[in-house]
Amino acid sequence: MPHTHLRRLSSRLIPLILIGFGLTAPSAVWAEKTAASVMEKLDKDGDGKISRKEWRKKNIFNEVDLDNNGSVSLDELKQRFGEADNSTGQRPDLPDPVSMAAIRRAKFDDVGHLKSRGLFETDLKPVWPDDVSCRGIDEWYGKDYTPVRPKESYHGGIDIPAPFGTPVLAIMDGEVIALYEGKNNPRGIEVVLRHTPEESGLSLYLYSRYTHFDHMPKLAIGQRVKMGDVLGETGNTGVQGCELKGIPCRRPRRPVTHFDILYSTNEKYYDTGSVLIPFEAHWMDPIALYRKQPPFDSFSMRALPEAEKKVAISYTLDSGELFPADTRIIWPYSCRKK
Repeated sequence: MPHTHLRRLSSRLIPLILIGFGLTAPSAVWAEKTAASVMEKLDKDGDGKISRKEWRKKNIFNEVDLDNNGSVSLDELKQRFGEADNSTGQRPDLPDPVSMAAIRRAKFDDVGHLKSRGLFETDLKPVWPDDVSCRGIDEWYGKDYTPVRPKESYHGGIDIPAPFGTPVLAIMDGEVIALYEGKNNPRGIEVVLRHTPEESGLSLYLYSRYTHFDHMPKLAIGQRVKMGDVLGETGNTGVQGCELKGIPCRRPRRPVTHFDILYSTNEKYYDTGSVLIPFEAHWMDPIALYRKQPPFDSFSMRALPEAEKKVAISYTLDSGELFPADTRIIWPYSCRKK
């Protein structure tokens, strides 16, 4: 059953979940059941979450595990029960179903939603002046991983390799809105920044995401950062596909920053606890952002003439000098003169 908006789902899913718990009492008894009481009943090991093993009705586990992290949190239960948010007195809102599926990318999500929201190859290529050395890409945006994955799969960003400990830079002014440890996630330690139209100079809300940090950066949710601020150090955290399958990996992931961009015209976003999902979210080839003018969508980028697919990248040197001097966006790593 696909995810749909909470307001449409509540009336159907609450009875389904309750029946899943073996409750066949009248509706008056059902009403006494709460997310908290279900958590207390099913959380046998007391870790504050319900594992797949602890969950009784396995066939709806994926529908309740919104962030696909293998466990159900109290917040996820509250959403499925349609309970009020104690801080606002309102039920928590959710992004549209396509955004949820496209950005979450769970095993049960329709891969077609990824493509409809722009996750496919555009063939854009970054270029720099001949006298400058910058860190390049070794895994491009939208790369088709289907031949080596159990299902149709595409690369949601770009990989920029660098030695361990290399500083990762904020690409523009913004706010830290999510920090994830990613212990059981392929993305590993992750930082998410949000950039408003005032900060970017574009009529979009942008989200820049940086993963695989060596250790959790010394940042705080709500902290403001400036373009060029050091977010953390390059690492190789995050589980690999072989580890997820219980197969010994031949070699560890190289030290790298996986860098991606999401965008929306809607200012709202939702944090599942392990992935951040903007309302009305779309994927963007990060290279497209350095064009600094619309369009940015992948359909338009793929249709560009070949000559226009080479994009000049604005950057900062190790010295802090900007190129061009008035740029509002830079590459996630500093460059150096040859």
